[in-house]
Amino acid sequence: MLKAAPEGPGNINLMAEIAHEAGLPPGVLHILTAERDVSELLVSDARIDKIAFTGSTVTGRRIAAVCAERIGRYTLELGGKSAAIIMDDFDLQRAADILSREQCYLTGQVCSSLTRIIEDRGRHDEMVDRLAATFSKVRVGDPLDPTSEMGPLVSRRRRDRALGLIERGRDEGSRLATGGGQPAHLKRGWFIEPTVFGDVSNNSTLGREEVFGPVLSVIPSDGVEDAIRIANDTIYGLNGSLFTNDPKDAERVLRRLRTGTAGHNDHHTDLGIAFCGFKQSGVGREGGREGLLPYLEAKTMILDAAI
Repeated sequence: MLKAAPEGPGNINLMAEIAHEAGLPPGVLHILTAERDVSELLVSDARIDKIAFTGSTVTGRRIAAVCAERIGRYTLELGGKSAAIIMDDFDLQRAADILSREQCYLTGQVCSSLTRIIEDRGRHDEMVDRLAATFSKVRVGDPLDPTSEMGPLVSRRRRDRALGLIERGRDEGSRLATGGGQPAHLKRGWFIEPTVFGDVSNNSTLGREEVFGPVLSVIPSDGVEDAIRIANDTIYGLNGSLFTNDPKDAERVLRRLRTGTAGHNDHHTDLGIAFCGFKQSGVGREGGREGLLPYLEAKTMILDAAI
């Protein structure tokens, strides 16, 4: 049973067409698009041996609670508030280019996006300026227009939530460097301007909550140890990255990040190997051998005679 998010059923319907064209026998794969009430019926049904969910941490908590009632098996790939630590030896403009480009993918609606940018206090302001100058140049528009570099959010609800978090960021004292609203030239659609905040506290709403949109927060730190502490000071642990020219430093620091994936000088994710997170970013793994094991149950058979 493959259930689509109600906001985006198109890709799941395409999967159904692919399965049919590939010759998958009838009844092997069922495609369903439904709201939460039907989803909860599926999760609570004892005939479902295993639940695999990708989505928000809030929904993941509910799935875990429902499965607990029947001791159901589940894996969860949930939210993130992933950090990018920029070391002093790394060029700031190069970092700004990489982070701005990465955030354009799916308009920042990616659970593993690097949205907390941790920069040493002495270079913080320059990082904010370069990131704002670079990200603000992104062309926002119709995703079917080949000149567009970033499209809309998936729904009005998602757009309104993102705008609400941006407003809370302003109210809590974070410095808006660019964006923060809807593009003036787009009168229809759920669009948001590429947005950068500076002087963000890791304890603030912007430092804690997943926006799931094109919003980057630059957080000042006092040295490498403080940067590692800030990166790990979150309920999430999905992804992280270190930007440095020294691969030895990269290995040393990345080992200390409590994240399921840790990348060097970019947003790195490989769904062909074990992918998921620590803490409230998930349970279990997707991809690779580790992703297959939760679908299996070990069984011991002891016979009293040879067959």
